[in-house]
Amino acid sequence: MKGIAQSEGKRLVVNMSWGLYYIGTLDGNSLISQAINQLSDEGIVFVASGGNNGDNDFHIMKNFNNDLLTTRIEFDSYTNPTMWGESITMWGEPGQSFHAGMKIYNSGNTLLDETPMYFSETAQAYLDSMLVTANNDTIWFNLTVDAAHPLNGRPHMRLRVKNTNGSLRVVLNASAESGIVHFWNLVDLTNGVGNWGLPFTTYGGASGMSGDSSYSISEPTCAASVISVAAYTASYINVIDNPAGGQRASFSSIGPLITGTMKPDIAAPGVNVASSMSSFTVATYASISTVSFNDHDYDFARLSGTSMSSPCVAGIVALMLDANPLLTPSQVKEILQQTAREDEFTGDLITPPGDVMWGYGKVNAYAAVQLALATQGLNVQNVKIESIGIYPNPAFAQIQLLLPSGEKCLSIMAIDMSGKQTQLVAESRTVDVSSLAAGIYSLEIVTDREMYRTKLMVGGQR
Repeated sequence: MKGIAQSEGKRLVVNMSWGLYYIGTLDGNSLISQAINQLSDEGIVFVASGGNNGDNDFHIMKNFNNDLLTTRIEFDSYTNPTMWGESITMWGEPGQSFHAGMKIYNSGNTLLDETPMYFSETAQAYLDSMLVTANNDTIWFNLTVDAAHPLNGRPHMRLRVKNTNGSLRVVLNASAESGIVHFWNLVDLTNGVGNWGLPFTTYGGASGMSGDSSYSISEPTCAASVISVAAYTASYINVIDNPAGGQRASFSSIGPLITGTMKPDIAAPGVNVASSMSSFTVATYASISTVSFNDHDYDFARLSGTSMSSPCVAGIVALMLDANPLLTPSQVKEILQQTAREDEFTGDLITPPGDVMWGYGKVNAYAAVQLALATQGLNVQNVKIESIGIYPNPAFAQIQLLLPSGEKCLSIMAIDMSGKQTQLVAESRTVDVSSLAAGIYSLEIVTDREMYRTKLMVGGQR
């Protein structure tokens, strides 16, 4: 995508409507975060869905003080043909080890079997094993352990558990002398993915803890450079002419990251959004409209999720870059945040670094494009600004650009003496200036290699 954009002299914005919790470090240090940040430094803007676990109690943050955590791992239904089990992701603090294991109980809370407690600082890197209860029920599990993960120095475990007997209770046990450990319970599918959480429920008396929906931001939207998007219901006028909608989507994931870094960055409509459906999807949906093309019917349907709010923002970013191709990815994010709107749902006191549910508020497309036009950006390939020749000058209808050989014009902005900006249209090196009133203008000309500035007089004696 980057190569195609460069070959055509265009900016690139990438939408990522996907998310996983166990492919990275969940703190912005993962390999995919590093790759995204590097590409962002090269001018690509990334927009990603914040996640859909804002209504799932699948997370626990435990601040240990020589004590124990016990919590029951809830499982998704095995009627799902791709269901393998549950994946328990655990991240501690650098230099603070922890221990974890599990116990199996029957429906009468009788202990049937248990694993040892595995120590993050001494356990083998990978273990694949099983427990067989007295009733010949088999619990499969495997465990991945890092004493200090190479990307962030944090102790880390991932426990994958398969339990097809719904009457058995699988209980996670964890302990530590000190330090905070985060736990997430995610569905683990046979195709290697699974991005929705299942609850942790209280088990074990005083040491028992239930889950919450905080810290529910997933990879790859953890990357610092990514524009992470939450979801809300779009506002509208209902059948009795009253305003409706506008509230946060209950499923929209909640920040921050485990480092305290704020995510999401912005919110956009993501509930019952009408969109085109892939011709190859095997998912069930209710068609709301159909378009026929080349003897084939293409359906539209309404979908919900941050996977719908993210492309909304990506489209706004595309408009911003069309208006001002010189914006850096960090400027794009800052403009979206600066122009975000607040209302009775977001609250009117959102201050930096933002809100764990709304980011900086609801995206404002018109204000974002306006500010993009008024922002002095940087050429992502060459930040040097040069003067350039044009003729005729004064001009009446058209001008010719005297660009160096091989350079392609991307955009031209005319700025009058009051600061008003007008986007001009260029065909090759010929520019139509007939829409400009008589006067003196500053021209900003952006090519695929450089930014140029020059003066232009429009009108006067022919």
